[in-house]
Formats: sequence, structure tokens, C-alpha cells
Amino acid sequence: RRAAPPPHSGASPRCSSTMSAAVKSSDDRRRARELEEARKAGTIPAERDAEGNEINPHIPQFMAQAPWYLNQDQPGLGHQRNLKEQRPVATVTDFRPRGLKAGPALSVYRKGACQNCGAVTHIARDCVERPRKKGAKYSGKDIKPDEVSVELAYDYAGKRDHWQQFDPSAHMAMIRAHEREAETRRKAAQQRKMGELAAKEQQRDRRQKKKEGTLKGADGADGSGTDTDTDTDASGDGKVSDEERVAETEQLSIGQDVKAPAGRAKSSVRNLRIREDTAKYLLNLDVSSAYYDPKTRAMRENPLPGHGGGEEDGFAGDNFQRASGDAAKLAALQMYELEAFDKGQNMQMNADPTTVEMMNRIYREKKAKLKDTRSNKILDKYGGQQHLEPPPKELLFAQTENYVEYDRSGGVVQGQEKVVARSKYEEDVLSHNHVEIWGSYFDRATFRWGYADDHSTLRNSYSTGAAGRRAREMAAAALKAPAPTHAAVAGQAAPG
Repeated sequence: RRAAPPPHSGASPRCSSTMSAAVKSSDDRRRARELEEARKAGTIPAERDAEGNEINPHIPQFMAQAPWYLNQDQPGLGHQRNLKEQRPVATVTDFRPRGLKAGPALSVYRKGACQNCGAVTHIARDCVERPRKKGAKYSGKDIKPDEVSVELAYDYAGKRDHWQQFDPSAHMAMIRAHEREAETRRKAAQQRKMGELAAKEQQRDRRQKKKEGTLKGADGADGSGTDTDTDTDASGDGKVSDEERVAETEQLSIGQDVKAPAGRAKSSVRNLRIREDTAKYLLNLDVSSAYYDPKTRAMRENPLPGHGGGEEDGFAGDNFQRASGDAAKLAALQMYELEAFDKGQNMQMNADPTTVEMMNRIYREKKAKLKDTRSNKILDKYGGQQHLEPPPKELLFAQTENYVEYDRSGGVVQGQEKVVARSKYEEDVLSHNHVEIWGSYFDRATFRWGYADDHSTLRNSYSTGAAGRRAREMAAAALKAPAPTHAAVAGQAAPG
């Protein structure tokens, strides 16, 4: 049997590929095992690699042992390191140059270059040049220079970034192109509109001249007539043409454009006030005054209750405006439409408002006439006309049964309180001799509702009054008191 070669000085069977590959005797394997166990136990110092770093003896053999093809003579863990070149990861601002040439073009075709153009930085499949009938590989003419190729290292997110190599300046150029196009369209639309207005003005002048010529001819023929100078462009029959309506609509739409950009429709804003007028929410700064809704810009109540309504008194609330003018007439007309529809008449106010208003007028006239006829018959038969006359205004507006108390400044101190909305359910119902309603008392100890007169928490129980309340308080105090001990009870029971 061939003897095993002597072991390397300071080498470990786990870290040396040469010793693991050689044939070892049983004594060598035993000594290596004892040495390994002693290092694991810490009785001897750990083994060191070529750089002087200690090698952990607890590292498994398949990790500590170097492969045979590395020819690693000294112990160490260098074979576990990443031997690849660590390049810096590309950031968002790192761009790969495109279209730059690495140098002048060569005159000789090189092996492995593109068969189409002759550049060595790409192959024929990726070539962007025009496909030649006879490539540069075979012709040796018009060989293109090589492009600048920069290899960038990307991380996981960089490899999957769809916006990599994107230049924001290109997007700004696109935005400027769109702005120029929008400006051109706006100018064209403005010129077209000016042309239409000029055509309408010419047509209006022709109608005016024709109208004046007709009036002059009538004056020369009849010898009588009046020369009317009007600002309207209506025709001789008093009707307004469609073009005049369009022009009037255009005039009305002036000033309703609220910062609308080009290409966007006009929008009008409601409930706008004149800037010189005082805002309605500044008329009364009291927090308990009329409520102002900033979303709808509505203030239903009168912010100044001491003042009346009307133009001379200022703003009196939206409710006053809704109750004034033609609002009440419109509401009455809608009620008449609903009542007539319930009785079988087919009327639609939105579709035919004129018919509905005429029918309502006829109905009111007939109703008033019938009421007068019936009242006259009753008065003729029984009399009492003097009782139907209204009292004088000084009696109607000078006295009232409502008590109101004012302070020195004219503010209301007492009276004219707001009506509290009552529930549709029965309230203040007393039963079973109780003087308080159910729910007027809450027991915090049991978390139950009850009656406030006797502190009873049982619904529909008979009232026991103040005596029942005292009895319940004594019972609750007795329950809260600590229970007596056995020795105390025995002491009280023993004779003195």
C-alpha cells in the first residue's frame, strides 16, 4: 500500500482541496478529526487563512472546502466571495448615449461585424441601416463607424422601468407644439367668428336700408307717414327674426365667461352679487343670527329681525324674496295645475304655460263671481254687512296678544321665541300615579332608565312617591356596605 503524503502545515481537512484529494491514512484522519473537535471546543486557536483572518470551525465542509478546479493551496473562504465586478447601479439621471460615433469609419471589414453596414457594435439582425443588396461583408465599401456603447448596471426596479432612458425635454417640446396648434386654432376660430359678425352686420345694414327705402316710398305715395327711428332691427310686421335672437343671445352671454380657456364651453355663475354691496353673511355678525349656507350661498331667515323687507330696508332673507313678486303666483299656478290634473284635465305647465294661465284666470274669475253671488244672497237674506268690514289698520298693527320685551338698544329680550318642533309621538304622558314621565331618571349603578319621582326602574310600576325613593336609597346603601365577618357576628350574639 502506498503511504500518504505528509499533511500541509497548518492546513485543515475542511479548507484544503489538496489534502482532501490525497489519500489519507486512518491515523491522519483521526488526528484531523481530533484537531477539528479541539478547535470547535475552543481549546486551541482557530485556523487562519492567507489574509490572517480566523476561519470559523463550525462552518460545514461543503462550504469550507474549495472545489478541485480552483487549485487553492492555502486554507480560506476566498472561493465563497463574489468574484464578479461590482459596478455602480444606474440612477434615473444616467442615460445611455444614442447616435454617438466611437471614431472614424474603417476601410476594412472586420470579422464578427454587421454584415450589412460593417459596424462591430451590433449584428445584422439589429442593424437600423437600409438593407443593402450586397452587404459590407462582401462588398467592403461604405463601412459605417462604430457606435458608442455604454453598459449600465440596473437593479430589479431599473430593469423593469418602462420610463428609463426618457428625456423630459422631449415631452416639453411636444407640449409647446400642442400649444402652438391650439393658438392657431383659436386665432382661426376668432377670425371665423369675426367674419360671421361682419356678415350679420352687413345683412342688418341692408335690411335697415331696405326698410328706410320702403318708408320713403310710402311717404311719397301717400303724402302722410311718420319717420320712426328705432334701435331694434325688427321687421315691419313686428316679429323678431332668428338671426336677431342669436345676436341678442350673444350680447347676453357677454360677461358670463368665467376664466374659460380656449376650447372649453362657457359657464355662468348664479347668486353673484355686486362687489360694492355688503355680503349677506356680514349684515349680522352674531353667531345665533340667521344661518348662512356657504355651499348654496343661501340665508333663509332675516339676518336683521328688527327690520322689515323691501329695497329700502336691504336684504330680508331668501324666504322673503321667495314670498314676494311672482313667486306666490307661480306656486298658486302649480297648485292649480296639480288639482286640475287630479280632476281629469290634461294640462302641462312646462309644455303649454299660456293655456294653463288662461284656464286659471277663467277659473279664478268664475270662483270670485260665484262667491260674490252666494255672499250677496246670504247678506240680503240675513243681513250683517257691517260685520264683514275689516277693522282699521291702527287696530290691526298696533296691538297683539304676543308679549315681547325689548332692551334699551331695541333688541328682543323675551318673547317671539322660535317654535320648538314637537314629535309626532305622544309626549308628557303620566301614568300609574307618577308625576314624572318614564325616562326622566337614569340609575348609574344599574344603567337603567326610570321615574324621577320615586327612582323606580321598573316600567309601568305604581308610584310610591318620596317614601319609595328613600327605601330604594337605603337598600342601595346597604348593598354597598361591607359584609360583617364571622367574628363580629359571634361577638354581637354573645352575652355581655
